[in-house]
Amino acid sequence: MTEPYNRMPLEELERLQEEWVYRDESEEDPDYRQEWVAEGIEIHKALVERRISDDKKAMYFRTLAELYLEYGRSEKMIQGNHRTAFRYLQRAARARPEKGDTFYHLAFLAEKMTWGREKWESAAFYAKEAMERGVDHDKKIKILCLLGKAYAELGFTNDAAECFNQSKRLDREDEYARFRASYSKKTKDSSTFVRLKGSGAPRSKRAEQEALLEKSRQGTCFVLETNRHGSILHGNDASMPLNPRQAEFIKLFFEWKEGLDKYDIINHTMSIRSRSPEAVKAQISRLRSEIKRGLEVDGKELIQTVGVRDEQKYMWNPALECHLLEKV
Repeated sequence: MTEPYNRMPLEELERLQEEWVYRDESEEDPDYRQEWVAEGIEIHKALVERRISDDKKAMYFRTLAELYLEYGRSEKMIQGNHRTAFRYLQRAARARPEKGDTFYHLAFLAEKMTWGREKWESAAFYAKEAMERGVDHDKKIKILCLLGKAYAELGFTNDAAECFNQSKRLDREDEYARFRASYSKKTKDSSTFVRLKGSGAPRSKRAEQEALLEKSRQGTCFVLETNRHGSILHGNDASMPLNPRQAEFIKLFFEWKEGLDKYDIINHTMSIRSRSPEAVKAQISRLRSEIKRGLEVDGKELIQTVGVRDEQKYMWNPALECHLLEKV
């Protein structure tokens, strides 16, 4: 599919890329979105092979990485796309090594892709590289949280505390308080058993997870299951794989019971390229449509819009039980 793009004159290819960007928020159909992402991958794969400035090449490599993170609906595809995105981000870093943003994204992707001690060593390395090169104010708040988490997991408690303190000082309005709290929690131990309240005997975590999944099959709750292969939303006796952007949104709604406005969502997500309220609205509309297709339930019933005009929030329906299963 890349072949026709490779034969295009550079000027025509760049014009095509601009038209492609313009269509980003113009459609809400999930199938169209998948086609749009696939088209963007092919256009940008052709662009990075041309003789262009280092600035443009780095930008196109970063866009390619973002597109691969979004593309694919199966767990196997998502896992492979993470690796491909990581590779393109590394190429972007080589093209413009002074750009802190690239290392910022590498740090968070390293956290998702690797396991055990290597996860935190890799995340800390890229986070420090991002800090040294410089990132914007909001990203600095977040990257300090990741670096603090990595230091804590590696046993450097004083360094971890300093990172979280720096993040807190920068976040004067506490806009990222929940984000910081999620990273300040040390990873739970890998004990095989948990004791359930009111029960007289220990019960395996696997059994507890299976019980929740069975409830989702009975239609009495919704479960977001995440692991190193990807994310799946279970409910209404059905299951649907999620891309990283969809999973990030669902997790946010599960955790923020009181709801979020568009700016809350912008501040607590990393996957929206266009950091605007309109982009948030379009992404939620697509997510609702995909839920309706995947689980055969009205997405607007699950993700509700509440409040008066200009003060609206999005929230998970409080009448519907939901659970987050994160497997390491």
